[in-house]
Amino acid sequence: MSSSSIPYAYAKEICNQVLQLDKSIRFAAIANNMGTLIAYKLREGLVPLLNEEELQNNIMKTVLRMKTREDYESKLGDVIYTFALYKRVKRATIPLDHPDLAVLTVSFDMAADQDSIIMDKILPVLKQGKLTEASEA
Repeated sequence: MSSSSIPYAYAKEICNQVLQLDKSIRFAAIANNMGTLIAYKLREGLVPLLNEEELQNNIMKTVLRMKTREDYESKLGDVIYTFALYKRVKRATIPLDHPDLAVLTVSFDMAADQDSIIMDKILPVLKQGKLTEASEA
């Protein structure tokens, strides 16, 4: 296995694990530091809201926005996750502590309690996988 395929396989496994954590999780994706989509997983039977090109463009902008937040972490503290509420979906982005992987983006059904899912389910999985040290808000 080449070193370039290791982040992909690892990212794919993390996406699979995250999707299984709660039935209200629609989608999980991991991007690298350049904003390139590395791996993603969509809940079975779900029709995606974005096509492949839109998804890649959206992920690139997500990574860029997360990078701009680093400027304020010395005063505000490290970002645990960011959250956006859209009319059709809830979406959170979690920065990753990995040399090749930048963020995990997760979307949720509208009825989801995303904060408890992130704090009590997703972050412990990421911490176990050594992808984040964030354990408290």
